[in-house]
Amino acid sequence: MALHKVIHKRIFWGLLILSALLAVLILRLAWVQLLLKNQPVPGAEYSLARMAEIQSERETVLDSGRGRLYDRSGKPLAGETVWAAAFFPQEEQPAAAISPGTEAGTEPQRRLAAILGVPYEQLQSRISGVKEPFLWPSATTKTPQALTPQQAQEVEHLGLGGVRVLPFSRRYENEASGRQWLGYMSEASKTKAKDSPTGLRTPLTGTDGLEKTLEPLLQGVGHTEAYAQVDARGNRLPGSPIKVKAPGNPYYPLSIYTTIDKQLQAGIEQLVTEAGLKEGAVVVLDTKNGDIQAMVSLPFYNPGHISPEGGEWNNRALQAAAPGSIFKIVTAAAALEAGITSPDEKFYCSGHYDKYGLSCQNGKGHGSLTLAQGFAVSCNTVFASLAERLSGAQLQATALALGLGRDVGWQAKDTLGLPLLRPLAGEQPGTIFTTLLPDDGGARVQTAIGQRDVRVTPLQAANLVVTLLHGGKVRAPRILQRVAFRNGQTLKELPGHLAPASAGQISESTSRLLLSWMRLVVTEGTGRHLQEAHWPLAGKSGTAQTLVKGAPRNNQWFIGYGPVNRPRYAVSIAVENVAPGSAHTATKLFGQVFDLLAASSGA
Repeated sequence: MALHKVIHKRIFWGLLILSALLAVLILRLAWVQLLLKNQPVPGAEYSLARMAEIQSERETVLDSGRGRLYDRSGKPLAGETVWAAAFFPQEEQPAAAISPGTEAGTEPQRRLAAILGVPYEQLQSRISGVKEPFLWPSATTKTPQALTPQQAQEVEHLGLGGVRVLPFSRRYENEASGRQWLGYMSEASKTKAKDSPTGLRTPLTGTDGLEKTLEPLLQGVGHTEAYAQVDARGNRLPGSPIKVKAPGNPYYPLSIYTTIDKQLQAGIEQLVTEAGLKEGAVVVLDTKNGDIQAMVSLPFYNPGHISPEGGEWNNRALQAAAPGSIFKIVTAAAALEAGITSPDEKFYCSGHYDKYGLSCQNGKGHGSLTLAQGFAVSCNTVFASLAERLSGAQLQATALALGLGRDVGWQAKDTLGLPLLRPLAGEQPGTIFTTLLPDDGGARVQTAIGQRDVRVTPLQAANLVVTLLHGGKVRAPRILQRVAFRNGQTLKELPGHLAPASAGQISESTSRLLLSWMRLVVTEGTGRHLQEAHWPLAGKSGTAQTLVKGAPRNNQWFIGYGPVNRPRYAVSIAVENVAPGSAHTATKLFGQVFDLLAASSGA
């Protein structure tokens, strides 16, 4: 009897201890659920509850949340929304799965393969047993394939389980173009996606161009993703819908509107491609305000596939190069402003200057001619004579007054929370003299014809024409015009402004005279072929002798404006690194660009 009491007592205490342990476990679980579910997991940005939820979801990112860039009329430049076919894990029930079955059952899948432009077998191989959602990639770019609205509608009507057509924000068109001003993006850190506790991708950051200079404004507030709930085997839970979640912020991301005309930009890119240009740039400015309507750089680059070694991402429109005879505009302005010559002054050209080894093209003389005629035919003898009368300081000051030898791109201080907003941050100032030698006649002569140390960017060259059209007032070329919230409300207008030189400006009378001489270049001088253009044009040609890796090469230029009677556009063409003696492609392309402008304006 005593033994039974001992046994019952031990059982009682054992059950009591077991009940206590079970109570502690229940309390512990309750504590975890109630108190720790919102606490962050060490090393992760999400709470314990959110981590559990993420592990039961499979998602694909539709929009990084980065701000978007548009052209002057609202056409997307970076961040275009396209339709893409999204594939998600299938439910475990065979009836709902996209897998081989009866002929009737495979017909929708065969049609889907046809829409995507791939063999049926390739589609089946790719989606069979898929455990992670993905957007169907393009065969060429490996980025999500864009569907037409008609294709998107047809895919949705197929009613295939686990297949949805969703809006995807592609950053770039993933084609080579001359839009280096747009820039590109790269990883913000070297952290790989697989190293992240959540498996989310490493964010990208602007690395060049507008993507870099506008990075603080373009940063988003969270990505948009499509997701599905899955079970432990990675199959979509039966009846579980495919959902989309987004930050839902009515103000962000921001929309940034540029001054670029996307259609014009594309048209010029096609022209330079057809012309076979390899290196150089084309810049089109609005003569009213100096706004950049197109800026094409060669060689082309693909912002989605950057080669750091290749250098294609360098914007040639902002890089300084030897200008040749287009710099004679500066020399003529300096001489007229100094009062050391007049339009009717007579010169004589035998084809060879009597010193410095200088000659006119092919050594052919122009005979007796006035300053105006010398400008039209680009006579080196005339401008060498002027250079010997000028000082180096006078040439330098005039160049600065016309917006050369210094930065002229639009900028604003303390704007949009930025100490300095300078969209064209890669702009080079160029040079007139690397060392000012006012008493060296040879240096002044070579400088006066755009050789020696002189370097000018295509943007500066186009803006030089705008400056003359504004009576000597230098405008700052603008590429941004407005920043808006996501809901369309304007956050900030970015008006244009002047970029005056400390030395002042040239006179309106000198500006008008130079513009009339630029018309003379087309009617009687080196630009006579442009008389066949749709609009009456005016301009100045130039050919600079350079050395590339020890070999003699040329830079070809043509800058000007049109139509002459009512100027609307200023254009600069720079064709770099061509063989000496080559046809003057820059002049021909100048006419083609203006014919494109005339056609696009309906004139």
